[in-house]
Amino acid sequence: MARGLDEKVAIVTGAGRGIGRAIARRFAREGASVLVSDIDPDPAHETVAAIQGNGGRAALNVCDVSDERQVAAMFEAAEAALGPVDIIVNNAGYVGAAPLVDETVESWDAMFAVNVRGVFLGLRHAARCMIPRGSGCVINIASSAGKQGRANLTAYCATKHAVIGLTRAAAHELAPHGIRVNALCPGIVDTRFWEMLDPVLSSLEANPAGGAWERGLERIPLGRYEQPEDVANAAVLVASDDASYMTGQSVSVDGGMVMH
Repeated sequence: MARGLDEKVAIVTGAGRGIGRAIARRFAREGASVLVSDIDPDPAHETVAAIQGNGGRAALNVCDVSDERQVAAMFEAAEAALGPVDIIVNNAGYVGAAPLVDETVESWDAMFAVNVRGVFLGLRHAARCMIPRGSGCVINIASSAGKQGRANLTAYCATKHAVIGLTRAAAHELAPHGIRVNALCPGIVDTRFWEMLDPVLSSLEANPAGGAWERGLERIPLGRYEQPEDVANAAVLVASDDASYMTGQSVSVDGGMVMH
């Protein structure tokens, strides 16, 4: 039986853990060959091993997405190991929390380097590979924070708003070449990011540890925290031919937190 991504080659950045790992594994189950890319080789190796252990095809790549030379090498590695790239998921990300008056330039720059420059570089090199072939799919992982603001997350919100802007502009430019560009906007996902973020936000909001996480549930109409697999399910749909008439969209996958 044909699967949704049979014969496709995909790159997933930040695929060592969390959302990236879930997307890489789901893509492989749908028939894609996956380049598992991450700045940390150990968890990336675990993702590759999990895919191969289930009979899938995957290769390992170590990449800092903020470094253009490494991003170019990532595409070269994907083609050498797996074939021409059909799909890229720009998932690698970085998060931090601080009051606006205390936000440092260094933290601001670090977040933009990964969350925005990394997406831009992935987009640009994907376009260079895909334009000559006249087809391709780019999925940028944005956030519900790209559609609304939140206190103490100024830099992070700014980066994710920028990802949505990049998605829309690139979708216009690349549509004549048969390349679709969309974004997914997760909400409160049960990953190590929230494990790191919760104590900081809780303290800033004068709550005990765990307070930000617990209060987050009140903001989710569907009444449960998001799992990485929820994002992976949406990514498969957007990457598949079933979404062939869909581009320039920023799709909320957040349990109803943002309804527009």
